[in-house]
Amino acid sequence: MTRHRPTAPRLLTAAVAVALAVTGGALTAPAVAAAAAAVAVAPADAQAPVPLIKDGGYLAASGPSGFLTLYPVDGGDTSTWTRYADGSTVSLPGTDPYAPTGRTDLLTRFDSGVLTIRDMGGDGEPVVMDLGHLAPGYQTGRAVGPASAVTVWTDPEGGEELHLVTWTATSLRAERITGLPKEANVTSVVVDSPGTVLVWYVDPADTTVAAHLAVVDVERRAVVEDVTPAYATSDVTVSPTHLAWAETPTDSTTHTLVVMPRGGTPDEALRIPLQKASRLQVALLDGWVLYGKPYADLAGVPNLLYALTARSLTDERTVKVLDTFTRDAPGPDGTVLAWGGTLDRGEGVYRIGVDPDSGVPAATQVATTGRPTALTLLSQDVPDVIDFDQHMSVELAWRFSQVSARTQVKLTHTATGRSGVWIPSTLGNGRFVRWDGRFSDDVTSPDHAPAPNGAYTWQLTAWPGSGIGPALEKTGTFTVQRAPVAHDYDDNGVPDLVERTADGRLVTHAPVDPIDRWRGNEAAPMVLGSGGWNVYDRIVTTGNLAGASHSDLVARDKDGVLWLYQGTGTGFTKRVQVGGGWQAYQQITSAADLTGDGRTDLLATDKSGVLWLYQGTCNASAPFAKRMRVGGGWQIYNDVAAVGNVAGAAAGDLVARDKDGVLWLYLGKGDGTFTARTRVGGGWQAYHHVSGFGDLDRDGYADLFGVTNRQEPYLYLGTGQRTTPFAARKEFRSYSDPTSLNLY
Repeated sequence: MTRHRPTAPRLLTAAVAVALAVTGGALTAPAVAAAAAAVAVAPADAQAPVPLIKDGGYLAASGPSGFLTLYPVDGGDTSTWTRYADGSTVSLPGTDPYAPTGRTDLLTRFDSGVLTIRDMGGDGEPVVMDLGHLAPGYQTGRAVGPASAVTVWTDPEGGEELHLVTWTATSLRAERITGLPKEANVTSVVVDSPGTVLVWYVDPADTTVAAHLAVVDVERRAVVEDVTPAYATSDVTVSPTHLAWAETPTDSTTHTLVVMPRGGTPDEALRIPLQKASRLQVALLDGWVLYGKPYADLAGVPNLLYALTARSLTDERTVKVLDTFTRDAPGPDGTVLAWGGTLDRGEGVYRIGVDPDSGVPAATQVATTGRPTALTLLSQDVPDVIDFDQHMSVELAWRFSQVSARTQVKLTHTATGRSGVWIPSTLGNGRFVRWDGRFSDDVTSPDHAPAPNGAYTWQLTAWPGSGIGPALEKTGTFTVQRAPVAHDYDDNGVPDLVERTADGRLVTHAPVDPIDRWRGNEAAPMVLGSGGWNVYDRIVTTGNLAGASHSDLVARDKDGVLWLYQGTGTGFTKRVQVGGGWQAYQQITSAADLTGDGRTDLLATDKSGVLWLYQGTCNASAPFAKRMRVGGGWQIYNDVAAVGNVAGAAAGDLVARDKDGVLWLYLGKGDGTFTARTRVGGGWQAYHHVSGFGDLDRDGYADLFGVTNRQEPYLYLGTGQRTTPFAARKEFRSYSDPTSLNLY
């Protein structure tokens, strides 16, 4: 319904050339080479199935046989005429828009004084009139018939005039349309129908209003009404009985829909106040006024005006005609053609008329874009498998039919039921989550632990920003995978710190940011065992001892029996007895491959100082081979830890602390034995014990942590250097739980 004055169009065409002559005060022309075709009217019952029109355009005009669609291109628009009868299309030349004649199949183009009229309802040649041969100063023109047009002529002495230019078989004549002030400046000309033209103009002599609206009766060649709206208008329309427009006061957020009887005054008008009604468009339909706002698909908040609404001019009844509305044009036989949509039929072109049975306006679809009105998921890009060993992050993406959809995505780990909710980022019609593999029940917290491996479900919920139509829900699945690592008990590819609490529970603490280096934070603990772990006097975290993909654990009870707990990624299976007599050992350590066979081994020192190797078998019922003596004299050490490769040797290494607090490094040879020791440094008596931690920062070198007597853990990252195998310590986390007993 918005009708702006277009710039003077330009058209390059091969239509018939006409030579015009000016004699005296009369304007004449020779006979034309071809007569204009008659307007063809397609009866409603002759329509073919609803045609599909290409997306991206907007409705510009309509007539009895079809409608005009404009498609933006660089520097202009391409024009396509679509016929109702069979859905066929005609592409018109050039990239400047055609001006329509309401309720007809006539289209006009004005180019450098040459006016071309096309009748899209027939097969005749375009009618071409070179207005420059009449007189200089013609600015634009709009067809009011197959061979006539209302034009704007600039008087060299000042002001503008409206002329009706008619092309006949023998002459080209121009007749002045009376009723405009002499100094009038015409700003817009809209042909609502062949007999009625709406003209906006400014009268320099009238300083009380910004602009006048003149209604021109073409047959009478005269302005028959002159209206001065109180405020700026966003749209205007006319019918045989009424004028209507939308007013926008400069100092108010309330807009007004004004409907005035023809020949009446603004005081007689029906005035309908509307909120949030900027860009309101208006049409008239046999006792009803239609109004609505465009761009529902871009809206971020609901607005009832995004629907095309009809209001009776005789009572206060209102009817919603379309769920969304973009643009309208005067339609044939007093109807209105609208570009919009309904939730059940989708987006397209609809003819609006008064239903004879119900007496209220109703919409009949005459063409479709194929796009839904309801918010729809057009495509998704979610990988079936996400390997966070290969990728630092991955994009989960969805594309919608609307730009303004509000969305959220919920990811749920199937095995644990843990879930998190993300608000995806926006890129055009797309929404995406850039996921770095971290996961937390509270996604607002910065302390997200890496997500566990395994199956996930995703649930996408989207709401139309305009509020039109239902919410959209879609679900799917994917799998997260990483290679197993030592000390990983929650199956998220990162070593964990295991703690036994005072009440006998076993819990694991997952570091937050292993990929981007240590941050000194960790997520909420996961319970590995709910109670009863106080029966053990020694608990040793290990790698894979039993052949499964998860890290295991061994524990020695007070009777010297050693038990194996197989990890599952969420806890442990039922314990398996390894054997008795383990009370003979003062130190037990594990979590490293010492023999180069890819299996985790275990070391133990007895009370006489002999170091024994238990080679792993990956057999749950018998996890260790027969023990092998490595060497003696280890009674000088009060703590021993197998740490893995910290100094670049071929196999797992060993560190040992003597009674003076000096830490010594033994490089593994790969056969279960070690090189001569190297002094790491002193002061390690500050720690209650030290333990291998696996490769936390994924640099290829194992790491070490130490727990002070105050239960404060610190991390030492491996460097790969024999002389300085560990970097300066980092605080593992702020740890002050006085009930904690042991950290492993």
